[in-house]
Amino acid sequence: MAPAQAAAPPPPNPSAFNEKELFAYKAKGHGSAAGQVFLRAVSGKAVTQAGASIVLIPISSYTRAWFDKQVRESACPSKGGPSSTEAATAQSSVVECLRTVMDQLLTDKRLLPYLRVTRANPTGHFWFTKVPAGRYYVVSLLEGSGGAHQDERAVGIAWLTLELDADEKATNLVVTDCKSSLC
Repeated sequence: MAPAQAAAPPPPNPSAFNEKELFAYKAKGHGSAAGQVFLRAVSGKAVTQAGASIVLIPISSYTRAWFDKQVRESACPSKGGPSSTEAATAQSSVVECLRTVMDQLLTDKRLLPYLRVTRANPTGHFWFTKVPAGRYYVVSLLEGSGGAHQDERAVGIAWLTLELDADEKATNLVVTDCKSSLC
């Protein structure tokens, strides 16, 4: 009879929700973050959206797994199509997909106490105050404006990673889709 061996515990799931990683993000801090959120159009023009939600997401193993899969690797198809009708249909499906991606995060009740949300002004500028020190994703879904030109209807998720020290005032942050040379 062979000696019995203890079964090794399974490795921890790096994308499992661990509230201990997020606890420090719940308190009010003394830092702040301000910048502008926009998408870069094919022409190079910056496309902003007044009232767009900007979310400050603490970086943890759980949020990193969401971010890497849904934002960095972009789970949504790219828009396009030869005719304007096909392009409009494709853009609509991209918007719906991107909304689903953001809703997946914003409806997670376990994560809500740690998220901070603000809105962009008409030029895409935003501000966060009373932010605790830590590492964050700054993420915003831009659905494009109702402009007549294709460049004014850019759609995508703009993002930035941010490390904020205690009492730091981070300003002039550029939050974009990272398809440009700004990332």
